[in-house]
Amino acid sequence: MMEYNQPVSFSVTKRNIAVLDFGVTSLKIVILDPVHPEEPLHFQRIYLPLRTKKEEVESVLKTLLRSYSDYHIRKFIITTTSPLFASAQETVEYIIMSVTKFIHPTNITLYTHDEKFVSINEALVDPTKVVSVGWKALGKGLWHMVKKDGLVVDFSTRTTSFIPVKDGKILSESQSDFERMKRDELIFFGFLETNVAFIQPRFEFNGETYNLPFEPHVIMADIFLITGDLKSNDYVTDTPDKKAKFREDALDRLKRMLCIIDDHFSENDLVKVAHILKVRMLEKINQIINKKLQEHNLSRILITGIGSNLLYQYLYEKNESRDIIKVSDILKTAEINPSYSLAFIYATKKDDE
Repeated sequence: MMEYNQPVSFSVTKRNIAVLDFGVTSLKIVILDPVHPEEPLHFQRIYLPLRTKKEEVESVLKTLLRSYSDYHIRKFIITTTSPLFASAQETVEYIIMSVTKFIHPTNITLYTHDEKFVSINEALVDPTKVVSVGWKALGKGLWHMVKKDGLVVDFSTRTTSFIPVKDGKILSESQSDFERMKRDELIFFGFLETNVAFIQPRFEFNGETYNLPFEPHVIMADIFLITGDLKSNDYVTDTPDKKAKFREDALDRLKRMLCIIDDHFSENDLVKVAHILKVRMLEKINQIINKKLQEHNLSRILITGIGSNLLYQYLYEKNESRDIIKVSDILKTAEINPSYSLAFIYATKKDDE
């Protein structure tokens, strides 16, 4: 569980806004005072894989909302990623059923692909309109916050999104993750959860080729732990083997992926392998960045997400003549993500929108 707090001195008298963002493996909450939308009162990420812990959602929500009672939240914005269950209908119905046990329906709104806020009843008419809209909120919200055209690259826990924005408009025509995948606007390369074998299935090292097993023995969180780009405290997802989140454990998981049961590889070799895999992932992300910049005639890259520091450093060191901005350097908040952007959009919208 990760938490970031700002002083709540002005939250007592204001009616605040909260976003509950249900992801595949985590529940995120952002709280804003609409008078100070540039400074979130609170951000929290809770590890909660809904597909395997569906029965725990209500108890988590009950505890969570009780702990936030002092924030005097006026409006809750509910959002979710691509269908967590069999369909968008089942996903939206389940989440609405869960949250309305603790929040009155009139205090809930959802964001749509056509950039509108709708009631629960409107959302249930066509649930596909309110599923996986976070990327649009991120692109739209960031533009309003920084007023800069460019390609927003969100290097998140399990995916990387590429969102072209110009003059406050999202240039993509995609209306689903399915369409975004086809257009290279969404890839399942994430800072934490990606199966390492997926990065380089035929892995070459010291003149030898290894066909890596697709069973998730090791994930990118382990790789970045080994390379020193991630601290154990920030390893907020489960490990593949349910064991500890220290460097030694990550090295053991890497050895298991390589089917090493003796001392054929030294620790130094394993570290080299980790660095190669790290660069392979970042290279592939960079290839898509270049493709999307050219496709949309954009020259600026706006980097955000939990892995933004790493991606920014990699792109900066490549020393290409591009305008590269790490958004958190402009917006001094703990983390710039779709949840925060969604809260910002709602807090700053005009009443007639």
